[in-house]
Amino acid sequence: MPSLRGHLVYLVRLRQALERELPEVAAPVAAHWPCALLGCEAPDSHFFTEQTRPDLHMVDAQDPATWPGAVERWLDSQPQLSPGRAQPPETVAFVVGYLSHIGLDTWAEQYLHPDFPAAARRGLPDAWYPAAMAGGDRRRAALQRLAEAAVPAAYHVPLDAIRRAPLPAGVRAEPIRTITAGILPALSLDDPWSQSRVQPLPGRAVTPDTPEARRLWESGRAAQAPATDAEMEALLSGALAFTLHMIRRWW
Repeated sequence: MPSLRGHLVYLVRLRQALERELPEVAAPVAAHWPCALLGCEAPDSHFFTEQTRPDLHMVDAQDPATWPGAVERWLDSQPQLSPGRAQPPETVAFVVGYLSHIGLDTWAEQYLHPDFPAAARRGLPDAWYPAAMAGGDRRRAALQRLAEAAVPAAYHVPLDAIRRAPLPAGVRAEPIRTITAGILPALSLDDPWSQSRVQPLPGRAVTPDTPEARRLWESGRAAQAPATDAEMEALLSGALAFTLHMIRRWW
C-alpha cells in the first residue's frame, strides 16, 4: 500500500507528466499546488471521521468485484466536479490530487493483484501491466523507494498554505486539512528515517528517535532488496499511464 508521503511524491511525478502530456491540466495544478496536495491526501481523511476507506476510494480491498472501475465510480459519484475543463482552477488542482491518490492505490493494489477479475483485465492497455511489476514483493519495494524519494524544494509549500487553500463545496474540509498538514513536514525531508517518524494518524505512536529504534527499523528494511531503477521506471510508467487515462476521461 502506498504511504501518505508516497502519495505526495507520486503527485509530484504526475504533475511533471501532466506538463508533458496535458499542459492545460498542469497549469492549474501548478498555480494551485496546495489544493492539489489537499486532494492527494483527501481519500485517507477517513482516519479522522466515521467514514471507511471504501467510502472515499470506491474500493473494498476484500472484495475483488469492486476493483474494476473504481476511479470511474468516484467520478460518477461527484457529478458536480465534472467535466474538469469546466471547473475553477483550484477545483481542477484538488481533483487531480484526488485522482492521483486513488489512481495509484487502485492500480498498485487491485489492478495488478492476482485476484483481479480476468474478464475485467481483457482489453486493458499493455502499458498498465509492465512485466517488472508482476511480483507483489517488487511492487512493494518500488513503492517504498518512491515514498522515500527526495522532493525538490520547488514542490514544498508552507503549512499555512494548506490551512488557507480553498476546497470544493461538499467535501469535509477539516479532516482533509488535518491529514495533509500532518504529513506535510515529511515532504521536505530527505532522510528516510526522519521521514518515517512523521506520523499524523490517530492512535499511532511516533517511533522514538533512539539508536536502538533506528537499528530495529534498519534491520526491518534489510529484509527486502531495494527496488532497481528498472523496477522504479516500471512502477511509474504503469501507474502514470493508468492515472493519466482517468484524468483524460474526467477532463
